[in-house]
Amino acid sequence: MLGLCHYSPITGDDSRVCSHRSHQVTWLNSARKTLFWFVALLLVAGGLYFFDQRVAEQEQVLEENLKLFPFTVEAVDEFSIHSEQDGLRVKVIRREGRWWLTEPVAAKGDDARIESILSNIVLARKDRTLFDQADAAKLQELGLENPVLEMTFLVSGDETTILFGGAGPTHNVAYAMFSGDPRVYRIHSDVRAEADKGIYELRDKSLLEFDPVKLRRFEMDRRGQPRLVVEHDEGRWHLLEPGKAKASQENVLEGLFMIKDAEIEHFLGVTSGEQESSDLESYGLPSPRIRISIVDEQRKEPYVLIIGDKDRVRRGYFAVTNRSEEIIVIAEELVNYFLSVKDNWRESQA
Repeated sequence: MLGLCHYSPITGDDSRVCSHRSHQVTWLNSARKTLFWFVALLLVAGGLYFFDQRVAEQEQVLEENLKLFPFTVEAVDEFSIHSEQDGLRVKVIRREGRWWLTEPVAAKGDDARIESILSNIVLARKDRTLFDQADAAKLQELGLENPVLEMTFLVSGDETTILFGGAGPTHNVAYAMFSGDPRVYRIHSDVRAEADKGIYELRDKSLLEFDPVKLRRFEMDRRGQPRLVVEHDEGRWHLLEPGKAKASQENVLEGLFMIKDAEIEHFLGVTSGEQESSDLESYGLPSPRIRISIVDEQRKEPYVLIIGDKDRVRRGYFAVTNRSEEIIVIAEELVNYFLSVKDNWRESQA
C-alpha cells in the first residue's frame, strides 16, 4: 500500500523512517489548510470591516445632511428673535457661561430654559428639501416672502439667520429657509414654535435666590399683624417675635422654600425709581402690605421683598425686590400664605 514501508534485509529499508516522513507530509498538509482558512478569514473580516466603515461614513454624511444647522448649541455666542409684527423681540448673549438679555431690556436670562430652547432648534432635522429654488409666488404661498419669524445666531463671528414661514396643511410641519440660501425646507412645526418666544419666556423669573438651609435671619412685617422674626444658628431655629420660642424647622423651611421656588408672574416694564410717589401709590408700594427681609450665609446684604396692593387684572400682587427696582406681579397664593402665617412657625408643645 502507498505510504507504508517495510524493512528489507536486501535494501535495508527502515519502516520507522518512512513512518516519520508520512507524518511530516500529513502535518504540512494540515498546516497549509489552516493557513489557507486563516488568510480567507482575514480577507473576509477585512472586507466586512471596510464595508462597515463605508456604511458608517455614508450614514454620517446622511446624518450631517439632515441637520438643520451646521453648529452645536455650545458654539452659539448670541442670538436674536425678530417677528414681522414686533420687530426685534429679544437679543440674548452668552457671557461667562451664563445667558443675558440685552435688548429690549437688560436682564438675567433663564439659563436652563434658554439651553432647552436652543437644543430643540439647533439640533433639529430637516424633514426634506422642498425646493432648491422657489419663485416669488411659491415663497408667498409658503409664507416666506415676508417671513413671520426670524432667528439669527452668532457663531464665531458669523451670522446665520433662519426664516420661518407658514404651517403645512396638517399643521405639524412648517416651512423654513436660510437668509442667502434659495433652498426651501420642510421642518417640524415644533421648531418654529420653539423659536416663537419673547422676553418673558427667556428671562430669569426667580423671585429671591437665597439658600433656605443657610438662613441666618428672617423678618416679616405685615400690615395689621404682629412682626415675625426667626433666627437660625448652627441647626437651631429660634422664633424671636412675636414672643420668644423654639421655631418649627419643618414649617419655617416649607415657607422659605415657597419663596425661593416662587416665580415672577409678570414684569411690568417700569421701575419704582422712575415712578413719582403718586404713581407708586397705585401699586400700594409706599405703604406695603408685606415687607420681607432675608439674610443668609452667602452675603451680608439682605434679600428684600416688598409687596403692595392686589393686581385684580392679573390675579396677583404688585411687588418689588432690592435685586431689581422693576415692579413685578407675584402669585396670589404666595401672598395668601404670608398673610396666614401665625403660630404655625412656632414649635408645637404637644
